[in-house]
Amino acid sequence: MVGEVVVKGWRNGLLILLPPEDPWEQVVDQVHNKLDEAKARSFWRGAQTTFDCGMRAVSLPEMEALLDRVKRGFGLVPVAVVAADAATREAGEKLALVSYPEMPVIKKPAARDEREEAVQSASQQSAPQQPRPAAAAGGPASNALYVPGTVRSGQRIVHDGHVVVVGDVNAGAEVFAEGDILVFGSLRGLAHAGCSGDETARIVAGSLQPPQLRIAGKIARSPEAAGQPGRGASSGPQRSPEVARIEGGEIQVSPL
Repeated sequence: MVGEVVVKGWRNGLLILLPPEDPWEQVVDQVHNKLDEAKARSFWRGAQTTFDCGMRAVSLPEMEALLDRVKRGFGLVPVAVVAADAATREAGEKLALVSYPEMPVIKKPAARDEREEAVQSASQQSAPQQPRPAAAAGGPASNALYVPGTVRSGQRIVHDGHVVVVGDVNAGAEVFAEGDILVFGSLRGLAHAGCSGDETARIVAGSLQPPQLRIAGKIARSPEAAGQPGRGASSGPQRSPEVARIEGGEIQVSPL
């Protein structure tokens, strides 16, 4: 029996479920046709996309061809693969995807005071040797990933809590967090806080200069690009820390 590709939205963006046994060329064509029917070229452009392969084994060339098809044809942003097969997960990781053996559970967002404790706890750590989770007093739901250095172009950080970067996030780098994102230096890359739908998440940086800001399902041009008053060349080289949060249904930026 011929299986069917399923395309649907979920709290983490777009989810594409692949049939287990159909010939791969037919699967790729099905994905293309389903996205085309859903008018993905306009509605889903820029959406984070997860592929659920189930029990299906997908080789590295097959995975690469599929990602190229959806990126070039529809402007999707593949971020994760779900597969019971270890080799399929390894192929996804080689293509910079986050891999899961089964669908990740969407956890309830942590309370505001718990997230603040997590960020404060992480920021007080001194000279760690490598990135590591820093648990807050609020419990496991308020964990933070402490990154003691710059996130460079081409690197991607994905974490199911808060992310604290003691350095810069360079242009071309990506940081995805289900909680807050705190950058001690300059934020010039892509930062998506509350990426599982938490609209109370925040992005804080010593210098906010990304091409756009993303919080939960909201996307906004950065204040730098939008030319808001007090920003740009007229503000001089000295920059003050700022925080981006959702207020009144839109992303707003204010001094910290």
